[in-house]
Parts: sequence; C-alpha cells; structure tokens
Amino acid sequence: MDSQICALTERVARLEKSNRAMKVIFAVAVLAMAATTSTPRLLAKTVKKMAALDAGAITTQRINLVNGSGQIVAVLGTSGNSAGLVFVDGAGKWLLALGATQNAGKTTAGLSLFDGNAALAGSGVPRAAVGISSDGAALVALNGSGQPALVSGVNADGSASGSFALDSSGFSRAGFGNASNGSGFFANDSNNVTRYVAGISPTGAQAGSFTFDATGKPQLAVGGNGDASAAGMLALDATGQDRLDAGYSSSLGGGLVVKDPTGAITWFAPEPPGE
Repeated sequence: MDSQICALTERVARLEKSNRAMKVIFAVAVLAMAATTSTPRLLAKTVKKMAALDAGAITTQRINLVNGSGQIVAVLGTSGNSAGLVFVDGAGKWLLALGATQNAGKTTAGLSLFDGNAALAGSGVPRAAVGISSDGAALVALNGSGQPALVSGVNADGSASGSFALDSSGFSRAGFGNASNGSGFFANDSNNVTRYVAGISPTGAQAGSFTFDATGKPQLAVGGNGDASAAGMLALDATGQDRLDAGYSSSLGGGLVVKDPTGAITWFAPEPPGE
C-alpha cells in the first residue's frame, strides 16, 4: 500500500501526460467535471475531521483519507505545479484520479478512471478521461492497452465540436462533427484511407456525399440543393474521369450521360426533341 501511495507524484504526472496526449489527438485538452468546483470545500471539511482524529495522516505534500476502519481510501497530493486526488479500492488499486496542473501560465484539469481494480479487471491503465483547458473540453474512452478508442470534444468558444472512434492502431475509423463550415460524417478503412464522407452546408442549402476507393480516389458523388431545385450523381473511374452523370434541375429537367475513358459521350438520355 505504501508503495502505491508514494507513487502519487508519478500518477499525477501520468494524468498530466494523458491530458497532453488527448489534446494532441483532438486539438482540445482533457478535462474535469463541473462538480470539481465543490471539491476544495469537501476536502477542507474532510481534512479538519482527519486532523482531529489522526494528525499523523497529514503530511507536507500528502493527505491520506481513511474510512472508519483506518483503511486508506483516497490520497491527496502535489508534485511540482500539479496536484491530484486518487481514490483506491479495498486492495489499494487505483479507481480514479482527479488532477490539475499549471504550466507556462496555462491551467489544465482532468479526471481519469482506471481498470485493474474492483470496478473493472485490467492492468491498471486509464480507461476513461475527461478534461478542460483554454483549448476546450473533451471526453475520452480508452481500450485495455490505454490507447484512445473514442474521443468527443468541443473547442473553447463552442464553435466546433465532434466525436470519432479509433482502432487499435490509433487510426480514426469513423466520426462526425459540426463547425462554421457545416456538419459532416466520415468513415476510414483499416489502412487509414477515407472511404466515405457526407456533409451539409451551414444553411442547409446543399448536402452531399462521396465514396472513395482503397487508394482514396473518389468513386461516387451524390448531392443536391436543399430547396430540391437540383440534384445529381457522378460515377468516376480510377483516373478521376466521370463515366456516368445523372441529374435533375427544375429549370432543365432530368438526364443521364455515359462517357468513355477519354470523357467522350457515348450515350445520353433523353434524346433532344426532334432526334
């Protein structure tokens, strides 16, 4: 137990490192809960009770929180410009860690939950985290290896937000988001090649989607206007040449065009009037 408690500074640093990694992954930092604002008051009350019962439980850089049986259930500590609060289960295994750090005038705060304890089997790695900084806020779920598997976040001014899923290689496999330039979805294959994209403009005036081949070249494009005045599709070959065009507009009507590899029209419908 003592070795785990003494590792507080290492775990606080680990939480800080996880926060930086998640920020890089999603361009927002990792975070803490709204309830964090009440934590200092709750800790203050707990410390006063502990001081009255056992002054030895308080050290210069660490506070041990114990239950009625004297068993440590949480540890509060500091390391450099960082501070953390760690909760442990009955076997002394980490359950969750709440931390905050100040570096180069920038403050970040985060909450990480671990496996390998009474709540979830595992090897003691972070499995979920939430954090905030001046960049924004994010929520991250991690796999059994401690690698991000699901990330959701919003930037500081709320103008853009999104969520995406990652595979065990760290590649983004699917996601969606919203920003000033519209809303959209994407899906990538296991080689990290984008295979599908769909989006809508901010005003809803246009919407469309693309599918791509295994090399990332466009295969099929479908789109239309929000007022139904026009819609169409293009099928392209491996060189990027459109081979099949189909569409409709309220002013020109509908039509279909087939082209050869050079782009020359080989067939179209309907026939022009009189032909």
